[in-house]
Amino acid sequence: MSERWSCPLVVELDGTLSKANSTAEAMVMALLRRPSDFFAILAAFASGRRAAAERLTRLGYVDAESLPLRRDFLDYLERERASGRELHLAASAMQPVADAVAARLGIFGSARGSGNGVELRGDAKLHHLQQRFPNGFSYAGGGEDDIPVWRGATSIVTVGASPATQRTAERLGPPIEREFPPARRSLRDWIRALRLHQWSKNLLLFVPLLLAHKYGDLAAFMQVAAGFVAFGCVASGTYLINDLSDLKADRAHPTKRFRLVARGDLGAMPALLLALALITGGLIGGAMLGLGFAGLLVLYVAMTLSYSLHLKTVPIFDAFLLGSLYTIRILMGSVVIHVTNSPWLLSFTMFSFFSLSLAKRHLEIVRATEAGTGGKLPGRGYVASDAPLTLSFGVSASLCAILILFFYVTNDAYSTNLYAHPHWLWLIGVWVFLWFARIWLLTHRGELNDDPVLFAVRDPLSYVLGLLVAGTFVMAVL
Repeated sequence: MSERWSCPLVVELDGTLSKANSTAEAMVMALLRRPSDFFAILAAFASGRRAAAERLTRLGYVDAESLPLRRDFLDYLERERASGRELHLAASAMQPVADAVAARLGIFGSARGSGNGVELRGDAKLHHLQQRFPNGFSYAGGGEDDIPVWRGATSIVTVGASPATQRTAERLGPPIEREFPPARRSLRDWIRALRLHQWSKNLLLFVPLLLAHKYGDLAAFMQVAAGFVAFGCVASGTYLINDLSDLKADRAHPTKRFRLVARGDLGAMPALLLALALITGGLIGGAMLGLGFAGLLVLYVAMTLSYSLHLKTVPIFDAFLLGSLYTIRILMGSVVIHVTNSPWLLSFTMFSFFSLSLAKRHLEIVRATEAGTGGKLPGRGYVASDAPLTLSFGVSASLCAILILFFYVTNDAYSTNLYAHPHWLWLIGVWVFLWFARIWLLTHRGELNDDPVLFAVRDPLSYVLGLLVAGTFVMAVL
């Protein structure tokens, strides 16, 4: 190791070692979990940022164990320590948070955070480090608050610094020891964060248009298309809020931990603001399509937020609520083109999506059992022993949906003038049965992905069965 870098390396936590800002993340958690705490903490800001951070930490909203760490920088620190260099943590976060992170990693010779009337930030941090390391220190940071500390450092390590902050660091005088540029957010990352692939579920809005045989009505089609976009914006916003409320569970999940919010590449506060902007924009767009559509959109938001913030932990009811959210899409498709809702269609979709929602939960239980974790599923109200219950309820619901479809053909399809050859509709029940049977077989084996609906979007055999359904429907109409 070069003599130039032999002095101790002092590391900031928020935005440097951790991609996330622990205080901002805790504020969002307080807002989502208990708004009364959030407003009390907001009032504490009148006494300064340190007072608010102390209250957040005391109430347990800062989760040091799940903070997403910057892997490339952590690898660098471990190499420096292996070469004999002293490492120290000097965090603007509160002392208990600094202690927890230091204990989690075991690489720091000391850990100091804010506390005892001192906020370890900016000039106060520089003063502390000059007293602690009179022979000089190197400092790793990445925010504007780190600029005063860099001025007094022997060398600088920039981590995740913005271009403006990076340019400032280069002009300060101390040499730049290493640079770790900010993580890049690709278009694919944003598509995943906004769940644009989930917009495929919103195609349910077009189902009433097709079943009412208004597919040749351009005005009706444009109304549904506008509703599709408005609903998509609202849905993307609620997905972001769900990511925030599920942050701890997602970071422990084998696949969800790679989501933009969970891995810390999209901060909790920017994610919340983006979610609110999307929901507000979608609601305004929905209001332009009519009060009935806007009312259902508000109901969807209320149900989704209730699910994200609490009801997802209530077994069985959580799956029922998820199934209801799909049924609302059907209702909205009917309302926006002013057609009468079919009780057959609504009951069929309700049982179908209740079954698929249970498939998602059953899959999580199966994987938890295979992993040998046992006990309660993180962030959910299920335990491993619930597998027979979710399996029986889920399969039964799918069979109920198929029975409703056959009852419709028997009792209604033959008496309406919508179908020239209604006997073809019997085959649709067969194709739907085969699809549900495949979904539940793969789910029970643990071979499905996290979402049965998204699996269907990517599954070639599901496309084949979907084409058979479409072809059979055409034969029944013509």
